[in-house]
Parts: sequence; C-alpha cells; structure tokens
Amino acid sequence: MMPLSHPVRERSGSLSLALLLAGIQLLAFSERFLLTVVAQPLKLELSLTDAQLGFLQGSAFVLLHALGMPFCGRIADRGHRRALLIGGIVLWSAAGIAFALAGSFALMVAARMLLGLGQAVVAPAALSLMAYRLPPGHMGRGLSWLTASTSLGRSLALLGGGAVLALLTAAGGLDLPGAGHLPPWRALLILSCLPNLLALVAALCIAEPPARRHAVTPRNGRAWAWIWRHRAVYLALFVAAACAALVPQSLGAWAPTFYVRVHGLTPAESGVRLGLISMLIAPLGHLVGGWLLDSARASGRRITAARMLLAGLLLVPPCTAAMTLAPTLPLSLVGFGALAATLGFTSPAYVACLQFLTPASMRGFVSGVFIAGVALTAIGVGPFMIGLLNDRVFGQAGVGSTMLAVFVVVALLGAALTHALVRSIRAQGRPAVGVAGLGRTSSPYRPASETAHSPRL
Repeated sequence: MMPLSHPVRERSGSLSLALLLAGIQLLAFSERFLLTVVAQPLKLELSLTDAQLGFLQGSAFVLLHALGMPFCGRIADRGHRRALLIGGIVLWSAAGIAFALAGSFALMVAARMLLGLGQAVVAPAALSLMAYRLPPGHMGRGLSWLTASTSLGRSLALLGGGAVLALLTAAGGLDLPGAGHLPPWRALLILSCLPNLLALVAALCIAEPPARRHAVTPRNGRAWAWIWRHRAVYLALFVAAACAALVPQSLGAWAPTFYVRVHGLTPAESGVRLGLISMLIAPLGHLVGGWLLDSARASGRRITAARMLLAGLLLVPPCTAAMTLAPTLPLSLVGFGALAATLGFTSPAYVACLQFLTPASMRGFVSGVFIAGVALTAIGVGPFMIGLLNDRVFGQAGVGSTMLAVFVVVALLGAALTHALVRSIRAQGRPAVGVAGLGRTSSPYRPASETAHSPRL
C-alpha cells in the first residue's frame, strides 16, 4: 500500500493548488484593472476630472479592501478558506455588474468599494493555504506564481479588454435584455464578469487542509503582540513594500491613458499593445525573482531578498524616464516593457519576506494586516495622487511628467530604506533572519516559530 504522505504526490498536489490560486488571483486582478481600458470613454460620458477617475481606480476600491483583509485573514486562519473564496467571488462579480450599470459617480464609487471587499478574500486565503500545503523548497516558486498572476491579470485586462472593446465599438455597443442598449465600455464591463465562473469552479476544486492535531489558532491579541515584538522588521518591510507596490498600481492605472493622450492611440489600441507587452515580459520578472529565492536556498548563495528589492527599486527611475520621455512610440513601449519586468522582480521578494517572518498559525491574519496596509497606501494613494497632480500641476497632457516625478521620488525613498536594511544586516556580522537571509545557516524558508527570538535588523 502506498504511504499516505507520498512525497511526489504531495509535491504535485501542492503545485496544482498554487496554480489554482494563481488563476483566481489572475481573474480578480483582470476585473480590477479593466477600468483602465475604459477610463477615457467613462470620463467623457460622466464628465469626470482626472482626480475623480484616479479615485475610482484606486481609493474607492481599496477602502473596504484594506479594512476587510485582516477580517478575511482571521477567517482563513480558522480553516474556512474555500468558503471565503467562494463568497468573495460571488460578491465581486455582483459588484462588477453593478458598476457597469451605474449611472452616477456616487453609485460607481459604491460598486468599486464592494468590488474591493469581495477581492479582499483572495490574498489572505491563498497565502494561508500555501503556508499549509507548499513544501519549503517550493515556497519561492509558489509565491512567484501568485505575484506573476497579478501582472498576467493586468495584461489580460489590457490585451483582452482592448480587443473586445474594439469589437464592441465596431458593433456600436451591445443590447442586453433588461438593461437596454449599452455603450461599448459598459458592455465590456458586463462581459468581463463571465470568466468569474472559472474562478468559482477553481475555488470549488480546492480541498481544505486537514486540521492539524494540537494546532491552536492564536487570538488576534497574540498576532498583534507578535507584530509589535518584531515591529522594527515589519515596519521597515512595510514601508519598502508600499513604495515598491505603489509604482505598478499607478502604472497600471495611468499607462493606457498616457498612451492615449501623449501618443495618440485609441483606448482599444493602447490596451492591446500594453497588454501584449505586459503578458510577454512582466511575468518573467516575477518568475525570475521566485527562482532566485529558491535556488539561493538550495545552493547557499548570499542572494538576499532585500538586495533583490533594492535592485528593482533602483531600476525604476531610468525605466520610467525611458517610457515617459521617449520621442517615439516604439522607444516608449520598450521603456514600458523594461519597467514592467523590473517591477515584477521586486514583488516575490517582499511577499516572501513576510511569509518567512510570520508563524504559519497566524500567517493569514498577519498577511491580511500587512497587505491591507500596503494596498491602502499603494492603491489608495498612487492613482489618486497622479490624477490630482494632473489636474493641479502638470495638466492632462502632462500625465507622463506626473508619473516620472512620482515614481522617481517613491522608488528612491524605498531604495534608501532597503539599503539601510542591508547595511544594518551586514553590521550584525551574521545571516539575517527573514528579511534578507538566504544563506545556509539561516534559511528564510523555515517558517518563523511563535517562540523564536525577535528578528533583528
């Protein structure tokens, strides 16, 4: 009789789970970022300012998204991950339809808030499932698949959304029973909810991990105590992660509009071109980052997550300049591709650091709190800030200058903090725990225990 814990079967099952979760994440991000493809026709129909458009894309979405993440993480830690995913998918699908049919800015804000709440379930549930199912040697790859799916989701929104928008524009819109005739951009948002059925099927295929004997889910107070005990590490990682996340969130929100206003593309053309580039290039950065994390653990090389994050942040200013200052469209698209690959490289690093610092029994809650804070900063501030600066300082045609100014300041701030972390780690004269240690003596792939000493910078 084959042993119940057959290593090949467990490894195959864990990687299949990671792929399923990445697929759900992909569809969630695709629906979230589809608004960037229809930003111009939406703005014209509702007579919105750039600040209002940025608020819809970022701030409205992230408010309930951030508030709901810790709560969802707590539910995930108690073992209700599949039910959490199913409920979230149903809620965000209904919110997407409501947004497409909304006739005012206020109703659209309400629908985007519900969309954010529904999608708040994905990261805590996925990270909690991966903590229990993925073997240590595959954690880097699993996390890189999860973060790569965010880039692929944005790519799918741009490429698929742009192509479908072009078809709907040629057809003059869509007649929908009960809703009447819909303009192309509203019809696209309605049709985008259909693939969520695939996410629902994927969630139904997930089996809850069996309850661990003697496992006790810590109360929120213990989780907060853990964060406070390690506050120096968590705070430093949070600020660096927020800086790293603000750039891709803002880029995804405003890059299509940049190419429409500055290079004269139609919304459909902009979506298709950027989506194709993102789909081919951006995931490579995520996968390379995950591969480096796993290979460093296996070989004992001194490649650290903090150094990976530092390298990515330092490349943001030149790549952004190449995109926004290029005199021709082809050169600008090359800069966009380089920036997309660079941003993908940074994501597995800070996500992995968080998982390696946090005990598995409270990882859902801590991940929810951490990612909620990062999302609130990156999604809530980034797109709105660029829209506000467009209205007040640079003008609508100066959206490229706005992105360049914001991205350079944010990237250099994050790089300075990350460099300080690396210097502090070196000063200790020993491998760092969690934040940057990938040597043999201190593997970040061994999850932190609840009784471990506080990781020091």
